[in-house]
Amino acid sequence: MISQVSANYNNTNNTEMPRSFNQFNTLRSSYYFTAPLTTDEDKKHKSAKLGVTIATSALVVGFGVLALMKGLPKGFTQKINNLRQILEEKVAKFSDDAKSSRMAKFYEFSLKKAEKASEYLNSVNNASAFKDVLFTKLMRKTKPTQKIAEKITSMFERFSRKTVIGGYNNAYNRFNRMYEVFGAADNKIIAENADKVVTINGKTLTAKEWLKIISGKKIDMSQAFNSYFGKDAVNMRYQTTKKSMEGLEKKVWDLSLGDLKNNYKNKEVYDTFLPEAVLAGSKSSLKKQVNRYRNIIAGNPDKPGQLDEVMTIYKHLLSPGDYQKLERYSSSAVKKLDRAVLLETDKFFDKLRDLELGSAPTDFLSMVTGLATVGIGLTKAEDNDERVSVSLKYGIPALSAIATSLYLGATLVSGGSALVLATLSGMLTNKIGTEVDEYRQKQLLAKQSQTAESTAKAV
Repeated sequence: MISQVSANYNNTNNTEMPRSFNQFNTLRSSYYFTAPLTTDEDKKHKSAKLGVTIATSALVVGFGVLALMKGLPKGFTQKINNLRQILEEKVAKFSDDAKSSRMAKFYEFSLKKAEKASEYLNSVNNASAFKDVLFTKLMRKTKPTQKIAEKITSMFERFSRKTVIGGYNNAYNRFNRMYEVFGAADNKIIAENADKVVTINGKTLTAKEWLKIISGKKIDMSQAFNSYFGKDAVNMRYQTTKKSMEGLEKKVWDLSLGDLKNNYKNKEVYDTFLPEAVLAGSKSSLKKQVNRYRNIIAGNPDKPGQLDEVMTIYKHLLSPGDYQKLERYSSSAVKKLDRAVLLETDKFFDKLRDLELGSAPTDFLSMVTGLATVGIGLTKAEDNDERVSVSLKYGIPALSAIATSLYLGATLVSGGSALVLATLSGMLTNKIGTEVDEYRQKQLLAKQSQTAESTAKAV
């Protein structure tokens, strides 16, 4: 009896009682409240949004600081000043009787507008120069900051000097190429018309004799180029220019912030670009000297140079087609020389002037602020992987664009061209960074997959 009851009890205990929610057992896990799933696409979109924000902020801050530090483009200011001078000459030519004419009134009106624009531009550029001088004085407060400022300035100056030397090297190579073409023309003349009698400017010689004269003039040109535009000659002029700029910072300071109480009334502070006015004599002297050397070789409208004399002889010895070929090469060589002369006497002179005032450290601030902006932005990344990804695709390209702009400015590339090239640099760096990041992600996934397989086998 007892055993029967026990058996009945066990049977009852092992039989599962019906439950109201048994049919939902298979869905039990779905009753847990979980966070929304984040897909890879969502993560990519978030990273891209963060990256664009960081890059945009870095570029706006970096280029904004650079624009504030540099002031207005000096080339544009110079064009306005030149226009003002031309209009002044036009107005001065009108007689008292003609000053009431419509044309005279037009020129007077244009002159007033140009004067206003010139004064405004010069005032802005003066403010930029005053800022450079003030910042330089602040950097000199401690030895570490002074050394930093000196190193940055030295680096910028070295880049600029290399550009000038490179410009003359390019001209030298172009002249050598021209001589090679001249040599080929000489061989053709010897082979076809060596004994032909040719009269040039009343002088009669055979073609072979004229070629001897050309040979002597080519030697003179080559020697003149080396004497006036070789590395030693350019460096000597550089030292002279640097010496002429000694004390510029103090002069500008004394004319501006050094005696603000009296100087703010000084019309020159608003009407002229003070650093340029202080160095006007030195710049004019350098231009006259270098252009005189240039004219010995390439000539000018008033007096032919050595190359002009050579080309005159060739014009009588060669067919029109052969002469035009030589003319193209000679013209190309002169253009290269003119570009090098402009770099040295204008752009490099102005760069040295700005560096003497302390523009390099203030320009470099754009890189520092851009870097700081990227750093702050990266703190908002979700994890280290996102930080690396955003840096590669957006942060580094933005800094690359700013750095390229700084470098191009130091190498005397004009503002518009520098901006275009800086943009291209950022785009190229972005493309490279994107490909590197994609490769990195593939490697990371492969490593995670290998780790998962190893764990599964171990289990």
